[in-house]
Amino acid sequence: MLEVDNLSIGILAGGKATRMNNQDKGLVNLKGKPFIERLIEIIKPHTSNIIINANRNISEYEKYNYPVIKDEMLNFQGPLSGIYTMLKASENKYLFTLPCDCPNFRWEVIETFLKNVNKKDLYIAHDHDRSQPVFTLISKSKLNSLRNFLENGERKIDAWYQQNDHEYIYFEKEKRFFDNINTLEQLKKYNED
Repeated sequence: MLEVDNLSIGILAGGKATRMNNQDKGLVNLKGKPFIERLIEIIKPHTSNIIINANRNISEYEKYNYPVIKDEMLNFQGPLSGIYTMLKASENKYLFTLPCDCPNFRWEVIETFLKNVNKKDLYIAHDHDRSQPVFTLISKSKLNSLRNFLENGERKIDAWYQQNDHEYIYFEKEKRFFDNINTLEQLKKYNED
C-alpha cells in the first residue's frame, strides 16, 4: 500500500475548453463555487500535497495557495503535457492526476488507488466500460518515457499508456465519480440538479 505522504495530487486545469466557449474550466462555477475550489475542498483534509496545472489566469489559481504549474509545452498540447509538467515538478515519488471538471469526484477514488498499488509504476482508473485515462497514478520513473513520447509529437494519452506497463484500478459501482462536464448544456443540467 502506498502512503498518501508519498503522493502529490495534480489537478488538470490547463485545457482550452473549446466546447465551453473557451472558458477557463477550473474557474467555472458549479453551484456557486469554482470547479478547482470544489476539488481542493475534497482533497485538502487528507493532504496538502496539491499541484494545479493551469495555463491561463495563473493569479486566480495562486489564490488557493498551492503551486500552479504551466505546461512546459506551449499551445495547449493536451492532458499528457500537463501530467508531464506536474510529474516533473512533484517532490513526491508518485503523482495522482484528475481533471478539474469532475463534479462527483470523491477522496474514495484516491484511497482505492493507494490500497491497490503494488510494484507497477502506472495505474489507470477503469469504470468496467472503459478506461478513465486522466485519473491516473504515475511514478516519477515514467518521466523520461513521457517526455520522449511528447517530444516525438505524440499526444494521445491512451497510446502512451499502451506503450508502458500499466494496471487498471476498477470502479464498477462508482462510475459517476468519473463524470465530467464538457459543455455548457451539461453545466446547466448539473447546476439545476
